[in-house]
Amino acid sequence: MSAQLAGRNMFIWRLAPVVKAEIGVAAMARKAEAAGLSGVWIKIAEGDEPFDNVRPRQLPLFKEVLQALREKKVSVWGWHVPHGGSVAHAAEEGAVAAQIAIDLGIDGVLMDAEGGSGYFNGGAVEADAYASALRSKLSAAKLGIAMCGNDIPKNFPGYAFDAFVKHARFNAPQVYYGASPSVNNRLERAIKANAHVKVPFVPVGAAWIGTGDGGCETASACAERAREFLRLVDEHGFVGCSFWHWMGAPAAFWQVMVETAQA
Repeated sequence: MSAQLAGRNMFIWRLAPVVKAEIGVAAMARKAEAAGLSGVWIKIAEGDEPFDNVRPRQLPLFKEVLQALREKKVSVWGWHVPHGGSVAHAAEEGAVAAQIAIDLGIDGVLMDAEGGSGYFNGGAVEADAYASALRSKLSAAKLGIAMCGNDIPKNFPGYAFDAFVKHARFNAPQVYYGASPSVNNRLERAIKANAHVKVPFVPVGAAWIGTGDGGCETASACAERAREFLRLVDEHGFVGCSFWHWMGAPAAFWQVMVETAQA
């Protein structure tokens, strides 16, 4: 596969429940194909530890999913939530996440490094140490690296966004437009807030129901806003986009994905 982020992508948080809901790996892969997905982004690590999806008990399932998706020409990237701490620990987290990706044989890693309390514990120096270590190992293995943080970084004082994103080959900001006046309103704000980042812009849309956190109010709102988001992504000529997240996406959303993939 390719260490590129392009086309339509979808986040997965917990893999086993997704496979169960889709009645098996083969059906999951067929759904990804029908929805026109180019990539699936699965959580692989948090801090300096592998996430449940790739621990020994679930690793065979991950490998089965990886193979099935690749047979459909769907790439698989992993995402990692860094915790930070000291410079040394931040660098260790980056190295650990990269090694997990290398061992899995996936296509790249997204840094889910968000601002605000409860997320990355550190400033620009720690962020640089983490992202530098991650990029170094991934680049040596010819794997991709992307940033996936808050879409309007200035809203989070002390957020070391620039220290992370300078190491990324793609910028995939979380444009969670559910509570915004319109999809276009939120997307334009995100474009402006990220104008200084000179790598491809791959916005992440909202594909779940949940008011107050950027999710959509109803299944129909989720579907129609996704349709508009896809139209705007195409209008702007972005290389790709993504959505959070597979398990939370209502059937109406998936119907829009299938319809627009076949258009």
